Amino acid sequence: MLKFNQIRVAGRLNGASGQVNGGEFVHVLGTNGSGKSSLLSAIAGLLPIEQGQVWLEQKKLQDYSLPQLAALRCLQEQQQNSAFALTVAEVLYFFSEDKGLPAELDEALELQQFMSKPLNQLSGGEARRVHIARTLLQVWPTIQQGRALVLLDEPNQGLDFKHQHLLFRLLRRLCHTGNVVIVNHHDLNLCQQYADKIWLMQAGQIVISISSLEQISNHDLAAIFSCSIQSAVDATGNKIFQTYLD
Repeated sequence: MLKFNQIRVAGRLNGASGQVNGGEFVHVLGTNGSGKSSLLSAIAGLLPIEQGQVWLEQKKLQDYSLPQLAALRCLQEQQQNSAFALTVAEVLYFFSEDKGLPAELDEALELQQFMSKPLNQLSGGEARRVHIARTLLQVWPTIQQGRALVLLDEPNQGLDFKHQHLLFRLLRRLCHTGNVVIVNHHDLNLCQQYADKIWLMQAGQIVISISSLEQISNHDLAAIFSCSIQSAVDATGNKIFQTYLD
């Protein structure tokens, strides 16, 4: 569904290449400044690339009109600010002509309790859930067809443990119907639990692409993240990661 080859943006991306099939949940990890956010922006067509190419559904990204792209892919950026006292319901309605929130989104993001509240009066985590919902609503008809490309930049930032898991469970369900979801974040344990594909980035490149953290040593992970990493297996057989400085 998505392919990009040797895309370059001065100071941000240095020949990043990758491919994603329909139905895959991709997690992008790396240190700050490794190019994760720039990669999502370039894939979305919002960051002009200087070299290389991006294909979406076997069509070059630049061959889509802006309305076509807006219906096919969405991007939630890290920084989401609202200077206006719009209610949550008003914000969501702006991105969807349907006044009702799809049950699947409501169940995962739990927004009903503050639909009538101004967005700029919510906590950081509550506002994050609203922005995730409005991002998904932008392409919801395409999501229902199983053809959407969903790009989320650190969507779990500010969310409590419960809502991190509710969100990632939702995103996995979206992938099960054929959609592609790509997320950036810094949590090895969430990655281990939910990812179908993992991209590890350094210096604007995807240096490692794997399907599980079981395929890489803790030593190599430590080299990627510039800190020490240990892992253990819990009573249910799940691998748990811990990071620390020497």
